[in-house]
Amino acid sequence: MAAELGQQTVELGAMVRLAAEESYLALRELVERSRAEAEAEAQGKEGVRLRSDTEKKIDLLKFVDRTRQRMLRLHVLAKWCQQVQGSL
Repeated sequence: MAAELGQQTVELGAMVRLAAEESYLALRELVERSRAEAEAEAQGKEGVRLRSDTEKKIDLLKFVDRTRQRMLRLHVLAKWCQQVQGSL
């Protein structure tokens, strides 16, 4: 039936891997940016805009919120898959 509607199926494991990779890359980017700022500050480089502690905390909270939303969506999708599989 899914093929008739032109829809494609995707393995849940692939979705989980993709979400984990995206979260990992976002966290890695956040850490690398903070590390680069810390190195620039330690070397006394001028012209480099340093974020305040508040800005860093906000960026971290945004990351946590995006990751939480992504994992919640995966959880809902997994529950829905269980229900669909049980009804077949």
